[in-house]
Amino acid sequence: MNLMLIGGGQLIEPSHQVINRHVFQLTSHVPHIVFLPTASRDERLYQQQFRDTYEALGATVSIVTLFDDNQTIDTQRQLLQHADIIYVGGGNYPLLAKTLENSGINVLLKQAIDRGAWYVGVSAGAIYSMESGIRTTESGNDYCLDTGQSWLSGCICPHLNQERRAARFQEHLSQMDNAIGLPDDTAYIQSETDHYLLGEGHVFCFK
Repeated sequence: MNLMLIGGGQLIEPSHQVINRHVFQLTSHVPHIVFLPTASRDERLYQQQFRDTYEALGATVSIVTLFDDNQTIDTQRQLLQHADIIYVGGGNYPLLAKTLENSGINVLLKQAIDRGAWYVGVSAGAIYSMESGIRTTESGNDYCLDTGQSWLSGCICPHLNQERRAARFQEHLSQMDNAIGLPDDTAYIQSETDHYLLGEGHVFCFK
């Protein structure tokens, strides 16, 4: 299983460009990247920024939109079946998990990953791949533990640079065998043959 989990950050900021370039370089050829902006409810600005960023690097970019009735499930299936990299963006984690399940895209995602496609998840997208993760509560005023797909065991805390989120993460550490804390503009990468960290921020990781 090939996973790149990103703690967060602004896609178009200079500090995030090392992350963007690494995503582009995950494959040995010019990649076809399929973007799911589901956690942001398919925000149009996010879509445009993603397309501009990765097309400028040379990638072929397609976007799966789950809040757009004009895109059929057959189209979405074809895009995911031919993706080299599937990038699941940040935003509202409960919305992401519920929408992927209700649409059946969760099954297509797992099929794509099982055939060898890279899964890249940022913030909410990173939590989705893990056994659990620290997300924002529905009120927006605090953070809580939620469950993911368990493709990778353990808990992840994106945006580790946020003090209150990091504190909630620390509260749960005693219950965990595996944990990864990622500040913005950092990433944890695991392929079938290797695993490593990327970025200059302080990363917390233990097994």
